[in-house]
Amino acid sequence: MQLKLEIALATVVTLFVSADACGQTLYSFDTTEDFFAPATNWSAWQDTLDRHQSEREVIHQCLSDETTCTRRLKGLRHVLLKGADLDVEQQIRLVNRYVNRHRYKDDRVSSRSAAGNQWETLTEFLDHGGDCEDFAVAKYFVLRELGVDAEDMRIVIGRESQRATHHAMLAIRFDEDVWLLENDNTIHRNGYQDIKRFVYAINEQGIWDHERTD
Repeated sequence: MQLKLEIALATVVTLFVSADACGQTLYSFDTTEDFFAPATNWSAWQDTLDRHQSEREVIHQCLSDETTCTRRLKGLRHVLLKGADLDVEQQIRLVNRYVNRHRYKDDRVSSRSAAGNQWETLTEFLDHGGDCEDFAVAKYFVLRELGVDAEDMRIVIGRESQRATHHAMLAIRFDEDVWLLENDNTIHRNGYQDIKRFVYAINEQGIWDHERTD
């Protein structure tokens, strides 16, 4: 009787663990077979990268001379100067909080449409705010200015579990794990997120298609 009870309890625990795991999806940087193409193959995204690159001169001028800063860039200047003296974990937390203070505009599209049609540069985001992918892109750009390698970061798009919409976050490979930065200041430090599935990811180097079946 005792053995049967122990088996029954173990089965119940397993079911609860499995049910919990079903709501979480793991993101990994190690799925090399998901690499789809260089970033240059997506013209809209490459255009954003090019525009940001041209705007970096204004950002760097602001860093060297505060009198040249716009009101929005003064906040960025403070973060970049403060972040330069921090370790990587502190930089990640600082940038996540800083970007998340900006205005959120919910213009996400349904899963039946193309996600992420519009991409903002960092200065455009600071001026106007944006939706989830713009928050993720802004964090990417700020952390790049602080010296985090492009190969260790991706803007990741996933399909949400509860709604037929897409959601974006920044994934960072750090401390032998993957951190997922959300726009509510949440950081998932184990690579798991409450996402039905990950769809694709981008950085300035490439595009990863996480729904490929071939």
